[in-house]
Formats: sequence, C-alpha cells, structure tokens
Amino acid sequence: MQLDFDGLDELIAEIDRIEGLTDELKDQALIKGGDLLKDRIASEVYSHGLTKRSGEAQEAITRTDPENNELFVGTKGGAKQPGYYLYMHEFGFYNVRAGRFIAPLPLVSIVYENNKNNILNEYVDVFRKGMGM
Repeated sequence: MQLDFDGLDELIAEIDRIEGLTDELKDQALIKGGDLLKDRIASEVYSHGLTKRSGEAQEAITRTDPENNELFVGTKGGAKQPGYYLYMHEFGFYNVRAGRFIAPLPLVSIVYENNKNNILNEYVDVFRKGMGM
C-alpha cells in the first residue's frame, strides 16, 4: 500500500479512507485468508510425518465464519470428530500403551508460518479491491 500526500488535508482524507474499511470488507479478507490456509493445511497434512490411513485428516480441516474480527481454521473439536488426532500430533501426547510421551509432529504451525506472507497478500488484495485501488 502506498500513501502519497502533499498537505495535511490530504493526509486526513487518506486516514479517513483507510479507517472507512467496513466490517464486511474485513470479513471478506479473513475468509479469503482462511480459505487459503485451509487449503494449504489440507494439501500438506501428510507431508509432516503423519501417515495416510483413512484420509480423514484432509477432510477434517474446516474454517469458521468470521465473528468479532476472528476466524479459526482447524478441526472440529471432540473425540468423535474426524481428524481429532491432529491435535495430539500437533502438541504431542502421552501414549498409555507405550507408557511414554510421544513427541509432537507439528503441522498447522509450520504451514501457517510458511504461508503468513501469502495470507497477508490475500488480505491486501481484498482491501485494495474494496478501497478501489
């Protein structure tokens, strides 16, 4: 985003235009970024140490609708939901049968870190279109 202005009046007008972002535009940006993250997680779910057996992990990745300027990407909670085990692989877990702690095989945090710039670019694209730039 580039800001060009010569006087104080133009600066005030530019700030008013930026602050004029509606909640609908913010929600559109969150949805676009959330969809990108959801697709990237689903495509890389078996690339970080998890072996494919039932294929439920790819389909279990969901995105919530924006609420209070927040959006969540991940699996639905609960032990009976498909892909519930992704949480355990992300943070590690104690295996009762083996009698030891199983180290984490992070997936979501790695995919998120690798795609932060792409998500921000999606936000910028939505804001530019919404602001007519």
